[in-house]
Amino acid sequence: MKGDEKYPLILFIPGSAWHKQEMYNDIPQYSLLAKRGFVFAAMEYRESDLAAFPAQIEDVANALNFIPKIADTFHIDTNRIFLMGNSSGAHIAMMSILFNAHGLCNTLPKISGVICESGSTDLLICAKEALPPWMKIRPSAVLLGVDQIEGHEELAKKASCSMYISENIELPPILLIHSEYDPIVSVENSRTLYEKLIASRHNAVYYELAENDAHGGAVYYDSEILDIIQGFCRKCLSC
Repeated sequence: MKGDEKYPLILFIPGSAWHKQEMYNDIPQYSLLAKRGFVFAAMEYRESDLAAFPAQIEDVANALNFIPKIADTFHIDTNRIFLMGNSSGAHIAMMSILFNAHGLCNTLPKISGVICESGSTDLLICAKEALPPWMKIRPSAVLLGVDQIEGHEELAKKASCSMYISENIELPPILLIHSEYDPIVSVENSRTLYEKLIASRHNAVYYELAENDAHGGAVYYDSEILDIIQGFCRKCLSC
């Protein structure tokens, strides 16, 4: 850190199928973005086993409201904040800015951009995916506080991004990244979200990792992906 210099913040929302998050194993990967000039913070949110949606949106608002209290200590520029998430964390990041745009949550501070990796952003698309044999209840159903999505489609729509996207709301720039053959969260989530954002004239960029089956992990911290994220952030801050 250079004296009193302030740095943009990436507030990361981990993926966990909305269950309890593992907060420490990925710190070495997080540090790769810190080395590129960001303050990187990972936040924990109430898992679906403790609180149904939209409690997680409240937790994002609380985390963002806490940031100014530690901004001086960690040289955070509170006027340059990015939300980033993977998998269920990407869903929470997107739903947070959408709820904020519609006045459905406590007002968020200015968000410079949103980075969504492998996002499970449409619960109805997720409901079409086969469950692993060891999983008894679909994670998205647990998130909604029900036993299954079938019969609760309207509830699932209200927790999906597309329902809230229209031309008459303001959203920060959005970067989507998804693997073509993601075995956990179908790539259709990001394809559908991108099409909806562009059709509604929002600023969105989509990168699809062709012939790749990674769901997060080391692939998403490859130098080429980090270049894309860094370039996106720089462009957002230069506007």
